[in-house]
Amino acid sequence: MADYSDDQLDKRVVAQSGVEIGFVEEVRDGDLYVAVEPDADDAVSQLGWDGMVNQDVHHLEDRYVSNVTDATIRLRV
Repeated sequence: MADYSDDQLDKRVVAQSGVEIGFVEEVRDGDLYVAVEPDADDAVSQLGWDGMVNQDVHHLEDRYVSNVTDATIRLRV
C-alpha cells in the first residue's frame, strides 16, 4: 500500500488512454483524493466513481495507480 505525501498535490491524473481525469486536490492519511474534470466520464466509470461525480473530490485507490512522475499520476484504467 502506497503512502502518498503532499508532494503529489496538484499533479495531473491521467488514464491509460492519455485522457486527463483531473488532478490531486488532497492527500489525506497517505491516500490521494482527485478533483475530476467534467469530461472524464469514461475513465471515471472504470474507477467506480460514476454516480458520485457531484462530490468535490474522489478517493483514488492505490490499485489503480500505474506510474507516478514529477507531473502526473498515470492509471491502469
